[in-house]
Amino acid sequence: MTVVYSAECKAIQKEDRNGLLPVLIVLFIFSYVILTALVVEQGRTIEAQRGLIREMLSDSNQLAMLKAQAAREQALHRSTGSAQNGSAQTGSAHADHPGTPLSAPKAAGKDGKPASKSRPMKEAPGRPASDLQDVRRLTNKI
Repeated sequence: MTVVYSAECKAIQKEDRNGLLPVLIVLFIFSYVILTALVVEQGRTIEAQRGLIREMLSDSNQLAMLKAQAAREQALHRSTGSAQNGSAQTGSAHADHPGTPLSAPKAAGKDGKPASKSRPMKEAPGRPASDLQDVRRLTNKI
């Protein structure tokens, strides 16, 4: 068996390689354009999310202020209601110190501490069964 190399085969091989080069260049340019568009779109999305988070933070702060104001008004109504029901000590104490404002009495907890400072204890959740160690795989090292 003999193999004959000719100039025609070499010319065809060079044309095929040179023919694919423009196609590859176009594909690379197209892929970089798509990549650039993706990065720009992600930047816009991140900025939009940042704006939404800031807006949610301001809404949360406003809600917290409204809740605090409502709690103060509720405490004020409770204290004025108890003062009007015959609490003469509060009036006499205020008369002794006319420069001090009339404040709502603080409720004491079990330990004598104000109830507003004491927080209820949270129970720690139990470990799920999947987290428990498998006894059969326990290895003892000597």
